[in-house]
Amino acid sequence: MPEPKILHEFFLRAATRHPERIAVEIPPGTGRPSRRQIRYDELDRSSRDLAARLRAYTGRGTSDPIVALLLPREDGSLYQGQLGVLRSGAAHVSIDGRVPDARLLLILEDSDACVVVTNQEGERRLRNCGYTGEVLVLEGVAADREDFDPPVVDPHTLAYLIYTSGTTGRPKAVQIEHHSVANLIGSDVERFSLGPEARVAQSSSVSVDAAVEEIWMAWSVGATVVVLDDETARLGPDLIPFLREERIPVLCPTPTLLRATGCRTPQRELPDLSLIYIGGEAVPPDLVDRWAPGRRFENGYGPTECTVTALRTELFPGQPVTIGHPVRGLEAFVLDEQLMQLPDGEIGELC
Repeated sequence: MPEPKILHEFFLRAATRHPERIAVEIPPGTGRPSRRQIRYDELDRSSRDLAARLRAYTGRGTSDPIVALLLPREDGSLYQGQLGVLRSGAAHVSIDGRVPDARLLLILEDSDACVVVTNQEGERRLRNCGYTGEVLVLEGVAADREDFDPPVVDPHTLAYLIYTSGTTGRPKAVQIEHHSVANLIGSDVERFSLGPEARVAQSSSVSVDAAVEEIWMAWSVGATVVVLDDETARLGPDLIPFLREERIPVLCPTPTLLRATGCRTPQRELPDLSLIYIGGEAVPPDLVDRWAPGRRFENGYGPTECTVTALRTELFPGQPVTIGHPVRGLEAFVLDEQLMQLPDGEIGELC
């Protein structure tokens, strides 16, 4: 079967092959005494229902319509939202609920979102901070939309927007097309050989591009996205018991988070952890020496403009830290000639 060129086709393929497997698992946490599991067929149905409802906003003839998502990770609605937007033919911009009102309004204005999909709490916040645009509140049981006729999506259609931090000025929107992110996810399938039994920790904020790879490297193979509480994701020591109790084999942390766990014997304390896909910062060699034994330790690097990950390589204890080679099929990322002439170790230090 040809590799998908449209991002949500990875999910639809997995939902067809593994309808009863768990697509999203939300363990008990703050304010949640019970575990929630969302199967692939359930997420297929709920996202199809949302896509049908969104066509009233996205089917108005606007080229590359944008839908803003102001939804929490911890109840699963964010994942329904992202899939629903993609299946409606639009692109999503996912907004972390912890952002200040000023940044929230800036993103909504700059992206020219045709509608904001949120919950009742989010709607109150939007109105209280002066937002007057269209709002679609997710609530109730999803309708069974077997008759929904999905729009044709071109590989060069926008899939999502990610906003830069704005540390050097006004935040800017990075626009990612389907073919770019589909190429990345296809390369993940090829490189990591994950299967439907995998459990991938989803710890990154929805406002950063790392979350894209966490979610879709699981959905591309029918595996499970396991959602971390924001508190657990920020507090390193809490991460170790979570990973151990949930038997997580795949984690995509920053070096800072990994060091903050304070874990001195990860091979003994986390026997199920088989793949660490680290990124976002330079990787100190001592972190590799501690965490790489007994598992695969992958280093990924890439500006957001290059679709999450542009370069990556496997790291080994006692060897130089490098950022490796371009992701398969990558065409847009070109390194400066002087940078290319440096030894790998020096490239890693620069980046």
